[in-house]
Amino acid sequence: MKKILPLIVMLLFATAAEAQLFKKREKAPVKTEYLQGAVPVENNRVVFRHTIAAPGLSAQEIKQRVEEWYNTRYVKPTIISAKVLKSDNSGTFEAKAEEYIVFKKKLLVLNRARIYYYLTVNCTDNGCEAIISRITYWHDDEAPDGGIRYNAEEIITDKEALNGGKLRKHPGRFRTKTIDLKNGLFEEIEKAINR
Repeated sequence: MKKILPLIVMLLFATAAEAQLFKKREKAPVKTEYLQGAVPVENNRVVFRHTIAAPGLSAQEIKQRVEEWYNTRYVKPTIISAKVLKSDNSGTFEAKAEEYIVFKKKLLVLNRARIYYYLTVNCTDNGCEAIISRITYWHDDEAPDGGIRYNAEEIITDKEALNGGKLRKHPGRFRTKTIDLKNGLFEEIEKAINR
């Protein structure tokens, strides 16, 4: 009896553990920030815009702070590559960047895509407008067939990523990660300017 009791206890624990493994997980509701209207389209192109108020700062001071932020944000290994395309006395700053968006990262699984985008900051006295545009993706870039390339317009717009007000699985991943990246960049720029 003494030998059977521990065996019964172990079987009960094993059964409970197995039940937990196969228990269907409840999905968290999708945040409304990813749903209808979250991806603006201008002239058939996805364009994210954000206006930043910076009272008391000149256009050149704002542009200088944007450049300082850029030089700390766009460094390896955080990004794959980045290049300043334009930084002039008119207060315009433009850069092209390439980095990863990660969909899933576990012990033996890494599912990610490269995202390419242009970041433009038009600085004026007392504020600026930050714009993210010309967004493209390269998914499964290390696959034998070279992976798949997408334009943002092909995968993250309301028409492509939503079905009945809900996110479609594959395009929904690209949409949420792009919106998260956009929100993070705009927030970082705003903090850098209004430090």
